[in-house]
Amino acid sequence: MSAVVLCLITSCSKEKDNHQEKWMVDNVNALNAIKSNPAYKELASPGNEGHIYYKVLQAGEGNDTIRYTSSVKCYYKGWFAADYPLYNITKGDTFDKQLFDDGPPTAFIVSGVVSGWKTALQHMVKGDKWEVWIPYELGYGREGTTDSYTKKLIVPGYSTLVFELEIIEVKHINDSN
Repeated sequence: MSAVVLCLITSCSKEKDNHQEKWMVDNVNALNAIKSNPAYKELASPGNEGHIYYKVLQAGEGNDTIRYTSSVKCYYKGWFAADYPLYNITKGDTFDKQLFDDGPPTAFIVSGVVSGWKTALQHMVKGDKWEVWIPYELGYGREGTTDSYTKKLIVPGYSTLVFELEIIEVKHINDSN
C-alpha cells in the first residue's frame, strides 16, 4: 500500500514539475518574442541583474525623471504572458490592477517595488504610460508571490510580468508639497 502511495506522490510531483518547466519555457519564449519586436526598447536594471522591455503608449509632459526615493501615484494593470493550466491561468489574465474606474491611483515609494518596476519608473516622467515586460528575475523570481492574508498564490514563480503603467503624480523626497 505504501508503495502505491509513494508512486502516486512521485507521479504527481513529476507532473507538477513538467507543468512548471513548461510554464517557465512559455514565459521565456513570450519575453523573447518581445525582445525581437522593434516596437519595444530595452532597459538594463540599475544593478545589471537583467533587462526589461517597454513600449511608450503615451508620452508624459515632463523631463523630471522619477528617482529611486520618489513617491509615485500611478494607475496600472498586470497580466500574464503565458498559459498555466495547473493554476487555471490563461495568457492575458489580469493578476493585479488599479485603474481609473477602480478609484484613486496607487501610491508607493519607488524603492519598495519589484526590480522591474524600479527600472521602468526611473526612466519615466509624470504623464508617461508604458507597457512593460519584466522577466521573472526582476519580478517575483522563482517563488512567485502569495496574498499575505489568505496565502493564496497570486503570481507563480518564473512568471514574465506584463504591466501597463501610467504615472499620475511624482513627488521627490525633498519636495515640500
